[in-house]
Amino acid sequence: MSALHRLTFLISVLLSFVFVNLHAQNQIQKAEELLPKAEGEQRIVLLQELSKLYLDVNIDKSIDYLKEVVVLSSGIPTNHATALYDLGNLYRRVNNFRRALDCHLQALEIRKTISDQLAISASYNNIGEIHKILNKHKEALEYFNKSLEIRQKEGSEKEVAYTLNNIGSVYWLDKDYANALEFYLKSLEIRSKLGDKSDIASSLNNLGNVYKNLNKYNKALDYYKKALSLREQLGDESLIAYTLNDIGGIYWRLNNFNESLNFYNRSLKIRRELGNKRFTAATLKNIGTVYKDLNELDFSLKHYNESLKIYDNIGDLKEQANVYSLIGNLYRSYNNFDKSQEFHKIALNLHEKLGNTKGIAYSSNSIGEILMDYYKSDDALKYLQTAYENANYSKDRNLQKSTSENLFEYFSNKGDYKKALEYYRNYSSTQYDSIADQYDKDRISEFEAKYEISKKKEEIKGLKEYNRMQTILIYLFIVLIILSAIIGYITYKNIQLRKETTETLTLKNNELEDINSRLKESDVILRDLNLTKDKIFNIISTDLRDPFIDLKNISSKLIESFEENDIEYQKSLAIGIRDLSVHTNDLVENILLWSASQAGKTTFSPKYFNIRESINGILQKLSGPIIEKNLKFIFNMDNTSMVYADSAAISEVFKNLISNAIKFSYSEGKITLSAREKKYLVEIEISDEGVGMSKSNLNKIFRLDNNYLALGTAQEKGAGIGLLLCKEYVEKNGGKIWAESVEGKGSSFYITIPKSEKILESMPKSNA
Repeated sequence: MSALHRLTFLISVLLSFVFVNLHAQNQIQKAEELLPKAEGEQRIVLLQELSKLYLDVNIDKSIDYLKEVVVLSSGIPTNHATALYDLGNLYRRVNNFRRALDCHLQALEIRKTISDQLAISASYNNIGEIHKILNKHKEALEYFNKSLEIRQKEGSEKEVAYTLNNIGSVYWLDKDYANALEFYLKSLEIRSKLGDKSDIASSLNNLGNVYKNLNKYNKALDYYKKALSLREQLGDESLIAYTLNDIGGIYWRLNNFNESLNFYNRSLKIRRELGNKRFTAATLKNIGTVYKDLNELDFSLKHYNESLKIYDNIGDLKEQANVYSLIGNLYRSYNNFDKSQEFHKIALNLHEKLGNTKGIAYSSNSIGEILMDYYKSDDALKYLQTAYENANYSKDRNLQKSTSENLFEYFSNKGDYKKALEYYRNYSSTQYDSIADQYDKDRISEFEAKYEISKKKEEIKGLKEYNRMQTILIYLFIVLIILSAIIGYITYKNIQLRKETTETLTLKNNELEDINSRLKESDVILRDLNLTKDKIFNIISTDLRDPFIDLKNISSKLIESFEENDIEYQKSLAIGIRDLSVHTNDLVENILLWSASQAGKTTFSPKYFNIRESINGILQKLSGPIIEKNLKFIFNMDNTSMVYADSAAISEVFKNLISNAIKFSYSEGKITLSAREKKYLVEIEISDEGVGMSKSNLNKIFRLDNNYLALGTAQEKGAGIGLLLCKEYVEKNGGKIWAESVEGKGSSFYITIPKSEKILESMPKSNA
């Protein structure tokens, strides 16, 4: 289907939906106006109609109206059974399978009393489908076979084919592929005779699934492509995407990765257009696996992470765990065993939360293999035994084989041959299943032969007509080739001439663009260098000179004061000298740190550290001005909150921001330190209730080209370079910094810091 046809189809569906929805709302309003006065049969009819109208609008209301129908129709067995049957289908639609099953069982018992055989077969079929969903396959087969027995005697061929298909699906889930194939082929035979393309496509797709699991990929591909052709004729976009995804999986198994990506991407495009998040995530996950096998680490991770984001958005923990396992396998293939272990452990944690024994077995086995093969760690045993226990509980043959084999290897390496032999026996027992597998394969071949023979007569007739058409097409094809060769030669000469001219012009143009680009880059670099130079000269000429002048004046006064012997006055002068010394030291330290960073001489060594511990260390260093101003500090943060960054750089940021908060706070003021845990980051806020700043000044504080300076509440001075250093350090650690302020009410400075190494590595770093 072309893009234009697809767009037309989507628009027509949307318009139909709007029209139908408006019409439904109108009908709902009329029916609800009549309902209060309606009684008896009229009320039942209105309730049934309202239940249907609310089905796609508000399913809870649809259920409520049908519940009343169940109560009102209890005096008439046929109507009561029908109402219970319909209510069961509604509960099934909202995944309330317990109530759905209860309703269908009640409907079945009533229908048995009135001997309505076709209705009984429908109840049997629905009960079987619910048992299949609940993984109760034995019970599902029991009810499906009862339904089939009745339908073969009294039902339509379409119903018989439907039930045969259901039975085949249960055998497929049980990995009994011989029986699955038998019932799928019987269903297909009936559906082919009836000519229902939608049902035929469904059967063909199911047969493709069987052959895929039997590793007969070419045969699976043949069935999938036939299903795709029919579904494209019908224009069912959802099912087209489903089959495209299946074909992509077959090409992946055949190691034809380019074709696999082609079909997966076609499926992905449709699923995104339809807005089906779960299926979109599944296809993204499949594409990620193809890129893994193509050794495209970045593309693989990109698609896995996009899939993970969608599963997180819809709350599907099981699929999140599966994607984390795939990422773990990806890192293992690149020999990054630390990362591999990390992601397998995330997956294991999710599987344990869900109680998914198969998932627990897989993740534990993967971690155990890494610890055993690459770290030679005794911790491997704990994980391998957990994997073995859960594999046996889940009865997954491949996992049982893999975990037994790994435990055999572990104990053999340890020299404990008795235990190794025990697990070797368990490993060997899984091999006996191959005998049963061979028996199944023989039965499959028998069914295939019978099915193929039934088609031969029609195929022979079709082949004769096909051969005649092929001969005609061959002659036409030869004529077309000759004409194409002549046109191609003329076109080639023309293109060659244009190409040579275009290449010459392009080459000259590229040279000019390259020169222009380098000039622009040089201009930007020179501008930044000039700004840096001006900033440093401004600080040296003004901010660094002033403290020394003040020191000179205060020292002179201190010397003169010795003649008067005024201790308090001398003490205040000494405090002034101390404060100026601290201020000058901080200023020089910030200038040196910022200059080193600008010159690219600062190295960052990120690690995990505790935010509260880092801040406590800064507060101890700043205890002098805190005590002098009698400031109160309020903490809104978890004492255990950890981040991943260069601890020295972030401590320098904390020191500058807290120093500013102290400087611009009034005596006996309040400073609030907060830390808020985000999904991937920790957001830290440092707020004061001091002088604040105007909006125009707020826009200057992080800029290199500004000359904005302000005095503290005790006339403390500052050069403004501290905030430039903060911005530099925060951004180089993968974070952000910003501020909010109201003049006369105080300021709040915010920074974000990554929570883990993985997040820091994925974030863009500042090139400043």
